[in-house]
Amino acid sequence: MNIEDFNDKCKDCNDCCLCEVIKCLCNNCTGPTGPTGRTGDRGPTGPTGATGMTGPTGPTGATGATGMTGPTGPTGATGATGMTGPTGPTGATGATGATGPSGGSFNAAAMVHDENNTVVPINEAIKPSIINLSNGITYDPTSGEFMVPQTGQYLINWWFNVRSKNTNTECEPIALGIELHQTTPGFNLIAHSSTHNRLSCCDTGTISGNALFAANANDKFRFVNTSNTDFQLVPNDRYSASFSITRIN
Repeated sequence: MNIEDFNDKCKDCNDCCLCEVIKCLCNNCTGPTGPTGRTGDRGPTGPTGATGMTGPTGPTGATGATGMTGPTGPTGATGATGMTGPTGPTGATGATGATGPSGGSFNAAAMVHDENNTVVPINEAIKPSIINLSNGITYDPTSGEFMVPQTGQYLINWWFNVRSKNTNTECEPIALGIELHQTTPGFNLIAHSSTHNRLSCCDTGTISGNALFAANANDKFRFVNTSNTDFQLVPNDRYSASFSITRIN
């Protein structure tokens, strides 16, 4: 019952004093307020109540915009080199390849000499007639050509004792010379040599020399009189001409 309902009831009440007391108790008294009483002593704190159940997780908030990328920081110092790892196991030996072709013999050689006093015209081949040795390198005395059997490098030495057959009436001294030519597969000058002195008519001199040259298998070579006159081979203590050739590589 609120205070309004109580006032309505008190209108018909025969005990007015009791009603006044009740009104005062209901904060409806109009008399002066008494002094505030002393606060009572606090009683002991009651036990902590049980923790309530965890409420449901709220919805995830929207992802915020990605911020700008910051500047790249300075490169740090290079770290120390690590230790070398252990050597791996040796791999399996590969299959042996096919055997290559056999190389040519290094003892291919020939030696030829002459004991005659043959006249050799200008630009004609010198044709020693006696074969001392032919091991792989072949010689044809009818053409004066020798042929090498393998591709490689060859060393040749020669010596010719010659007499000038200059028919010039003034008999002007001239030097006599020869050249070593490749004739097959094509013409090629290999070397040149001549007498040390100019020779007058019927004078005799020596033409000697040597050459190191490369050749292919079956190439042919010969010596040629390249003087300005005919000359004659002249035996000197038996030999009038000699040359030898050897494969060295």
